[in-house]
Amino acid sequence: IDKGPGGRLGLAYRADLQGLIITGIVQGMAVDTWNRVADTDRCICVGDRIVGVGSEEFDKDAKTLEDSNGHAVVAALTAATETATLKIKKFGPRWHIEGDTADCIDKMNYVAEQGMVLELVQPDSLAVLEDDVVKEKDMKSVSRNQFLLIVLAICIPNLLLVLLFSDMGMGIAIFEAFASSMMNTAGNLIIFGASMTLVGMYLVDWHKWESKVQRGASALIVIYIACFGGILKCRFYPSAPMVIILFHLPLFIGVLRATALKQVQRGSFYRAIGISCLIVGFGLLFIWLLWIFVPGWDGDNQYDEATQLRLIEESSKLYEETKLEVNGVKRPLNYQWDCDIESDYDYKLVYGVPVATSYELTDDEKDTRTSSCASVRTVWFLIWMAPLVGVIVSLIVAAFCAINGTMMEMSDTSRAEKALKQFVFMVGIVLLGMWVAASTAGASLRLTGTLMAFGGAGIAVLLIWVYFEVGTKLIHSTIKQSKLMTTMIMVVTNDWFRACVVIGFNFLIPTMFLVEIARQKVRRLRKNTTSETWLTPEATTAWSVLRSWQWASIFQKVNLLVMLYWTVSIGVSKMTVVFLAWLNERLADVNFIAVLFIFFLIGYTMFLLPPVPGIPVYVCSGIIIAAQARSLAIGFVGGIIIAIFLSLVLKIAAVCGQYSIGYFLGKSVKIQQLVGVDKVPIRSVEKILLRRGLDLGKVAVLVGGPDWPTSVLCGILNLNLFQCCLGTLPVILVSSPCVLTGAFMAGPKDNMTESEQSVWDTLANTALAASGVGQLASGVIAMYYIQEVVNKHGEELAAPRPEHEAVRQLTIAEKESNEVYAEVVNWNTLPKFWLGVISTSSIFILTSLFIFMFLDEACFESFQVSDKVSDPDGMDCGANLGCAMLGLVKTDTPLGWGALFLFFFACFLHVVFSKYASRQAKKLMLQRYGTTGAIRKNEENQPLHENEQAPAVDDNSRL
Repeated sequence: IDKGPGGRLGLAYRADLQGLIITGIVQGMAVDTWNRVADTDRCICVGDRIVGVGSEEFDKDAKTLEDSNGHAVVAALTAATETATLKIKKFGPRWHIEGDTADCIDKMNYVAEQGMVLELVQPDSLAVLEDDVVKEKDMKSVSRNQFLLIVLAICIPNLLLVLLFSDMGMGIAIFEAFASSMMNTAGNLIIFGASMTLVGMYLVDWHKWESKVQRGASALIVIYIACFGGILKCRFYPSAPMVIILFHLPLFIGVLRATALKQVQRGSFYRAIGISCLIVGFGLLFIWLLWIFVPGWDGDNQYDEATQLRLIEESSKLYEETKLEVNGVKRPLNYQWDCDIESDYDYKLVYGVPVATSYELTDDEKDTRTSSCASVRTVWFLIWMAPLVGVIVSLIVAAFCAINGTMMEMSDTSRAEKALKQFVFMVGIVLLGMWVAASTAGASLRLTGTLMAFGGAGIAVLLIWVYFEVGTKLIHSTIKQSKLMTTMIMVVTNDWFRACVVIGFNFLIPTMFLVEIARQKVRRLRKNTTSETWLTPEATTAWSVLRSWQWASIFQKVNLLVMLYWTVSIGVSKMTVVFLAWLNERLADVNFIAVLFIFFLIGYTMFLLPPVPGIPVYVCSGIIIAAQARSLAIGFVGGIIIAIFLSLVLKIAAVCGQYSIGYFLGKSVKIQQLVGVDKVPIRSVEKILLRRGLDLGKVAVLVGGPDWPTSVLCGILNLNLFQCCLGTLPVILVSSPCVLTGAFMAGPKDNMTESEQSVWDTLANTALAASGVGQLASGVIAMYYIQEVVNKHGEELAAPRPEHEAVRQLTIAEKESNEVYAEVVNWNTLPKFWLGVISTSSIFILTSLFIFMFLDEACFESFQVSDKVSDPDGMDCGANLGCAMLGLVKTDTPLGWGALFLFFFACFLHVVFSKYASRQAKKLMLQRYGTTGAIRKNEENQPLHENEQAPAVDDNSRL
């Protein structure tokens, strides 16, 4: 900076350990002159820190101001006569030099330069609400023409879905046209090219282009090219066309809201959308049912043997394009030989007829064949039920509008607060739906990937909705006044949330910085900046934020979260399925009454294990008991009825057992603290469960929540056991479809034909889907009632309670020990060796996680509850359960055992690091406070002396 004739910069500043904080800039002097001609990203603002002048810089590691080299920096600043070279970190606000406020200031300055006078208007006379620019009462309701426009916008995606990707239209023809591997390769290339184009647009600051038309048109072209690439991959990702087409439903609604319906009242808008979705959804359902059941319309299309054979025949090209490698040679998949007969031998065509050869397929080739047949079958099944998918999406949008427009109206909160609460609620619903999809996957439903895809698209829609419904400016203005926003900020700045970010984005984080380096280089080449820094200002800010994170603590939490995922989704989930299948075989020849008794004991024991979900247990009861009853007088149907009631009794008994665990654990103050009995969410659950009888909210919490945590929480909270059991009775509505699933998987007789088995498999999938819907519905209702209680009684629930005084005292007592542990694992002071240990642990465990998630089929054998561990063509383990457990891991490739080695080695490193950190924290506690445990304090929050006693707390007050 040129100091000018006066030789002064015109800065006011004060010093701290991080630099000279600029507190003022004198108008008309050197720095002010610099700011008038410099780029906005090089302007100097109040709040920025001068960290260096010339060759003198502040010492980053200094502990005191005297050791920081600050005096030398100030001396260099004042000694410079003509020019001063400043190294500045931009900490100050920049609302006055960029953004809407800066634009407004520029316009005001221009007006002043033209000699015009601006009139100051008092805020009282401004026609502006706190939350919006236009008053709600000045808006209009939806007119008839607008309503028709909404119906049309909802009809278009559903119509395209039916005509292009369903059996009612050209679905099979389009899928066959894109079935070849060449189309899949073309789709990959198109998606890659579109992705690189988007990266290129980002590098040239596409969002700063002056023309909105150019910005919008270029983005839409690239996005739709990428969507076309996704459709080309429909053979391998059959849900992609459905997700892409139906994503336009909320997209069209959003466009209408931003244009033709901008001046429509919010309530009227959501009511119109809800009614329109109901009309279109039920209309499409009516047409689909006519197509299925009316023979005069394109024949009889019920999902029976005839329809399946027709779909198989029409999908012949899909089978031909699915290649199966046998004896080192790739050949087309033949439905009759590979999927229907499932011969153990390969075939050759003699006059167009498949004839067996002498080559016997290996177990891996049989598994690949089974997977390929199921893959093609999933494609034509999705094509057949595509209209139903459109119906479900339309009804979900209608339900969203009902919740958003009426059920969750909160007159005492702002629009931003309402929208954010609804966003959190709806994201919870989507995640709950994805959890239900994952829970039911182990029982043979093969559509989990499709459900997950729609769940991901749903979250994307919700993010876009909250952005346009609220807007970033309104969110920023609401932060200080909104309790929800304050809570959300506390959540996202917590190390547990940051660990989730690391798990979700991992390698994308360094990739982002590489892109930002390239972006800064492009800016310099285009003369858009004179900055010599490697990163853009946005990336510099992100880098500063990431550097402030406590990475050792975050890596520990990353490891714990992945361990939890492995335990629930891999360890327990897969082993539970294998154990139940093994149990089914062992009980096949046992007396029926003994079977009921043995299954009850084993099921009860499994329910008492925290990670074991209830759905596989219910499914197994249907398989075992219904199959056993086929040869008895009660018959197949009688076995199903007995299994349903046994599952209900088993669940109620499990509630009592889990409640007992919680009751005795709840006597520990530490357990109460971990559960959060003094926190508002847990207290809101308690308030709901204290209601007597079969209250809807109470039933939803007891039925919709995870089995073990919910019942154990009831015991910890010392709720009435009889009332908990009474509220759990409606679980029969969820467990019964699961029992039916198992029974349908077993079938009414042995040795069924392929067509008969196909019908019963369809019924099993339908029953399991019904169970998932029931579980999801109860979970949604539970979330709604919990949120209602928090909204209405939040302050009451947050108030301190005498029975939780011991928990508060424990939290206070542990404050110092927690702070000391955080100091030990501080990333800036942790020895490099231990930095390497915890970093290596997280890298290994994340690598294993991605292998487990995305290469599951390459790591583990596909196994279902209805399979047999003694099957010679399967695991061939006889009665050896240990063999069956180990047989889950594939041996033809090292991927499964390699991923398991990475996971357990990472766990070992994590334990070693945790032991070291705990040992160092205890040493430090002993040095500072003379104790290695929690520090007791008096009511003035001062440490107690040896002869002092902590405030008395009644041990029985919690009862």
